[in-house]
Amino acid sequence: MPDFANLRKAFLCEGEPACVPPLEYAVDKAIKTRFLGRELQSIDDEAEFFLTAGYDFVPVLFGVRLTLVARALGGHTAGGPRPMRRADAHYSANQPETSTRLWAEEGRGVIVDRASLENFDWPDPDAYNYADIARLAELIPAEAKVIPVVGYIFAAAWMLMGFEHFCLDLADGGEVAVGVLDRLGRLHQRVVENLLDYDCVGAVCMPDDMAYKHALMVRPEFLREHVFPWHERIGRLVRGKGLPYLFHSDGNYTPVIGDLIACGYNALHPCEPSAVDIAALKRQYGGRLCLCGNINLDSTLTLGTPDDVREEVKLRIRTVGPGGGYCCGSSNSVTEYVPFANYLAMLEATKEYGRYPLDAL
Repeated sequence: MPDFANLRKAFLCEGEPACVPPLEYAVDKAIKTRFLGRELQSIDDEAEFFLTAGYDFVPVLFGVRLTLVARALGGHTAGGPRPMRRADAHYSANQPETSTRLWAEEGRGVIVDRASLENFDWPDPDAYNYADIARLAELIPAEAKVIPVVGYIFAAAWMLMGFEHFCLDLADGGEVAVGVLDRLGRLHQRVVENLLDYDCVGAVCMPDDMAYKHALMVRPEFLREHVFPWHERIGRLVRGKGLPYLFHSDGNYTPVIGDLIACGYNALHPCEPSAVDIAALKRQYGGRLCLCGNINLDSTLTLGTPDDVREEVKLRIRTVGPGGGYCCGSSNSVTEYVPFANYLAMLEATKEYGRYPLDAL
């Protein structure tokens, strides 16, 4: 049975829960299909997968990440259609065919000046389809919750403008970039207001990729002036409902962790091993921030054996788990190039080694 109360205790660093919760916000469809033995067709199937796999919640990708950014990649805008940029085919460990990924424009995106900002076909946050949330409210047991994964603000801005053009605009004063951020911030705030009307929502995750593996993508002063105020406003809404507020960004954003705490965040995800030392984060922020993820997607989960995965999970729980405030999972998401056996090994090892007290490890 799911136990969201156990997960909530970990998120809020309220001491040691009964066990280390498993946590993923995204799992590749081929892996979910293989796990259930059939292709997923609906939100009912999504709920069955996550709850059967042992998670205490059902994540739902929501808002700009699925609509506005998709338009930037290739859908309709007020300025007309734009061709998609396609990456080369990528290897899949769980199906015979390869997969193709879509990326945002690197150079020049769909918003390039004040006119294209004003003419962009911005979605109405009240017109989003909240039917999946309503359906999950009927479907999942009381012991489980829904976690909407809402973002982006900063990341959507540079995707819409093209990262090079975004940076050039910042160098020239940032008028367009700040305008895009303002529109995105207001849109996200309203989406979260709407989501918080549903009692099945147990926490809110705000992904906002803002860092390379070695450093932030822009100066922290810019984030503090134009990005974090929106995260803080949304955080006040979430915390006002008594819910955990969860942050996701790849890379090394350690220079602004204090700012994230000030925004009201309770948890950091995914703590990439190549970017941060999770043991050092635990020493510095243990009791204030729940740390999530860190099982290495670059090597162990993708190139290792199931035994390698089990050993890394055991080590991470032994290192970061004491005292609570740790959720075990991948260092980004469970992608199509993670072998199914390795994914199962991560789930099984979390269950085997994550039972408190951890003295026996």
